[in-house]
Formats: sequence, structure tokens, C-alpha cells
Amino acid sequence: MPTLNEVKEQMIVVGSVGDFTNALQQIATIRMMKLRDKVLTSRPFVETAAEMMAELTTLRNTMQVDDLVKLEKKKKGEAAAPKAKIDPKKNPTEAAFNERSAVIVITSNQGLTGRYNIEIYQKLEKVIEQEKESDFFVIGKKGQEVFANGKFKVKSYPYSVPDNFTIDDLKRLIVMFDYYSRVTLIYSRYVNSAVRDVVTISVVNPVLQADNPDVPAMKGRYTYEPDIDELISGISKKLRAALFQQQILDARLAQFSAQMIGMKTASDNANGLLVDLKVDYNKQRRKMIDKKISEVFAGSALW
Repeated sequence: MPTLNEVKEQMIVVGSVGDFTNALQQIATIRMMKLRDKVLTSRPFVETAAEMMAELTTLRNTMQVDDLVKLEKKKKGEAAAPKAKIDPKKNPTEAAFNERSAVIVITSNQGLTGRYNIEIYQKLEKVIEQEKESDFFVIGKKGQEVFANGKFKVKSYPYSVPDNFTIDDLKRLIVMFDYYSRVTLIYSRYVNSAVRDVVTISVVNPVLQADNPDVPAMKGRYTYEPDIDELISGISKKLRAALFQQQILDARLAQFSAQMIGMKTASDNANGLLVDLKVDYNKQRRKMIDKKISEVFAGSALW
């Protein structure tokens, strides 16, 4: 059984840890509240823009397939269904790098974030099975350490983004989007202060969500001029940058909420342990007092 001094030292250590975790909880709460309104306000706009981009891209690809079908019918005089492909004249970059794909993983720059990084690693293990040939760009020091230790046997490239980043900090990575036909982003999406959801989205070519069969299809939802290829080319880079920046902000918001919850749990555990140590301290002190009293009575009896 520990002595009185040992229990007292443990109480001092646990109290210091409790104060430290409580301070981190307050800092994470302030950061989360400061960033939450910004992320939730811009999220609908960015998601709607990404949906529009996906619809235009799908329409463009459909038009190209229709043109190829008509050309094939004209040449052979029979119906054909050729494989859809990108026109090198209209999309030289996409045609040159049609087979290349990349995965961007967003983790935290610091520890003490609860299960934030663990949830991302669990999702990543499932994605790597299908993306073994892809290039992995890792944002966040904690994720870079895991990849450097060889846990994931894939080709990875570290990319540093500070917590208080701007669009200038993302430019070098955004430029790389033109060299890949498909870029998948893995990050933790903020749902509310207690709930997060690790998701994967496409940044370069946003995927059009499946329509609800109960809702009638809407044709002619968008009008554009003069040419759909010029429209996509004009807005794609800006939209990719906005979408990428939005998802990193969303990941940071989820990180702060995870840190807040994790430090709140750690602080509560420290307070509970401190209560138990105080009980042990009082028991040890009571035993020491009883022992001294018994020694006094034993001495007086001898005299």
C-alpha cells in the first residue's frame, strides 16, 4: 500500500494533469466556436457548386458519348456503343494523365485529439485496398508520422498545412490536381459537437449523387453559354480550390470538436481519480493518527 507521501505526490500529479486537460478543452472549445459558423455558413454554397460541377461534367461526357455514337453509326451504318473517352484536343491534360489518381488524407498536426486520427486510419485501411496504385498526399504531422513508420505500404508525400492556413498555403497542392484524373479526399466531417463522420469525396471530378426515385427529374436546371467545355474549364480550378479549402476547414472543425470531447473526458477522469486519491489519503492519514494515539496510550500504560 502506498505511503502518505506517495499518495500526496500522486494527487499533485493528477491535479496538474486535470488542470492541463481542462485548459486544452477550453482552448479547443474557443477554436471550435470561432470556426463553426464560418464552416457551416459556407458549406451549402460549396456543396451546391460541387453538385453543379458534377452535373455539368456528367452532361459533357454524355454529349461526347452521343457524338461518338452518331459518328460510329454514320461510318458503319449500325448502332454502336463505343467506350466513352476524353477528347485530347479539348482536354489535353486530362487525356495525358487519364490513368493517374491521388488520395489526400487530412489528419491533425497535434495529438490529444481523442479518436479523431484513429477514425481516419480505420477508414484509410479500407480505401488503401482499392487505391494501392494511387499517390497519397498526407496533410498533418500525425498522419505523416504513421506513413513514415511504414504502417501503410503505399507511396506517400507529406504536405504541411498550418492550423491557421490561407489559400496560399494550398496552392502547391491545388496545382497538382491538373496532373490527376481523379483525386479522392479523406477527412473527418463535422456533424455536431459530439459527432463526426469520416468521408471520402472526389475533388477533381465531383461525383453526381444518385437521384431520389421518388423525386421527378428536373431537366434544364442550369443554362450556360457559349460552350460547356469553356464553362467547365473556367470554373473548375476555382471550384476545386474552394472545395478543397472548405473540406480542410471542415476537418479542422471536426478536430477541435474531437479535442474538446477528448479533453473533457480526460478532465473528468482526472477529477474522478483525484477524488479516489483523496479518499486514500484520508484513510492513510486516519490510520497514522490512530497509530500515534495507540502509541500514546501504550506509553502511558507503561508509565
